[in-house]
Amino acid sequence: MDKLTQAVSDIMDTLPGYYRQKDGTFSYEIYADYRDEMDNKTAISILQSDDPMCAFWEQMDEWYQEYIWTLEDELEAEVRGRLTADDGPYPEGLSDEHDAMLRDVLLELVCFELPEGHFMKQEFHVNIMVDTGDGNYDYTLNSAYPCWYGSYGDPIDPKAGIAWLAKTQGYTKGRLKKALQKGDMADPHSFLESMRVELANLPSTMSTVTFLVELTLAQLIELNRLVRLQDRNGHCYDNSMNPDCGYIIIDKGTETGLYDPWSGGGSCFEIQLDRDVKLPVKYIRSALPDGGDGYSVGSVYGMCGSAWKRGGIKSIHAPAELTA
Repeated sequence: MDKLTQAVSDIMDTLPGYYRQKDGTFSYEIYADYRDEMDNKTAISILQSDDPMCAFWEQMDEWYQEYIWTLEDELEAEVRGRLTADDGPYPEGLSDEHDAMLRDVLLELVCFELPEGHFMKQEFHVNIMVDTGDGNYDYTLNSAYPCWYGSYGDPIDPKAGIAWLAKTQGYTKGRLKKALQKGDMADPHSFLESMRVELANLPSTMSTVTFLVELTLAQLIELNRLVRLQDRNGHCYDNSMNPDCGYIIIDKGTETGLYDPWSGGGSCFEIQLDRDVKLPVKYIRSALPDGGDGYSVGSVYGMCGSAWKRGGIKSIHAPAELTA
């Protein structure tokens, strides 16, 4: 280590906020204000990018670069002052060579740590929209009787999201159809009764099974990383043909309903789950902050944030090939 670098290193040991690392460099942690939040638009842009983590760090650099430049200028002035002080190692001043080297020495020695954790822990209201193969039919397969668009006695397509959801709750497609034929009712209890009410109040020909959950940015990045695995063997318009992408476990207390994000409408969002849902990631159409895929549920229904706080995702599981 040359004399200048050693002198700067010695000075860094005395400066508050700068901590020596095992490799001899120094770190300075930048803290975010507790009011600093990432907006939905920015989060959606990050999640929809080709490399969300890279996009996240690019956004962090954009937000904090000017502050880092200010810190670097202040640090250089402080170190220069101590180097050339009467009791410093260069009391007669720095030579032109050392003066030119100082900035580079500081850049090599000091790392400014951005407040990654603050934003990764931020929670978002997320709509998980399901495509069990019904997306290939413009999501019209869910408009079964007693929906106004459906006809009594018509079969329920096995690729319909409602058929898949019924299966996760322990019911066959035939049992679901039989229950739906009883039509609308008041004060529903349990999955089958609430599904009757949900379909009876569905005003759209197009709807997707949708779960309202609250996720941190870190969880969103991980989940969307798995969603991207759907296309690793080429894009399939029929999601039932997608490869294994892992799965998530959704708590039975989660707000669940049939939603039309293309027209901005939907049913009651009052499907009552009897048990937790195991949702294969290959069946996820989208998992984005509210408004990231069509019309915002919050704006359409005027829902308060508590709707996304009920239940939620219990766990996220990557496919075995990625965890081996």
